[in-house]
Amino acid sequence: MKLSAKNPLVLMMLCLMAGVFITVSFLETPLKFQVPGMTLPVALELGMMMFGVSTKIQCVFLILIIAGMAVSRKKYTKTDFIIIAVVFALLLLEKFWMLPVLDERAQLLSAGKPVLSSEMHNYFIYAESAKAIFLCIAISLQFTKQKNEY
Repeated sequence: MKLSAKNPLVLMMLCLMAGVFITVSFLETPLKFQVPGMTLPVALELGMMMFGVSTKIQCVFLILIIAGMAVSRKKYTKTDFIIIAVVFALLLLEKFWMLPVLDERAQLLSAGKPVLSSEMHNYFIYAESAKAIFLCIAISLQFTKQKNEY
């Protein structure tokens, strides 16, 4: 049996999106708090900027992925589209609900103002983790098995 991609461009964009997303969310973010001399206000400002840019890049990738899947829709199942829809829904929740709330909290913290306890940061971590899992599933579903012809 031979594996082939349903649409190599969609596969490429999913891999690039996952790479950018995972690098920012799971590598850059925790590491910046371990840099000697990095103050909390600077780290928070950097985080707001990085997540803002990352979210925009992910939106562009998802639009291109959806367009690529639509062009070759006969190769995709409902499951493929549902998984991408879940990723898109998580991204929209982050962009329009979670990140604005977290940005406001970060600005207050940077200004030295008191901030009430909130579960929003945990919700964001759960959403990011779910998005990573769904992206990995979406990438794995890009491959189809074909019988070798002799």
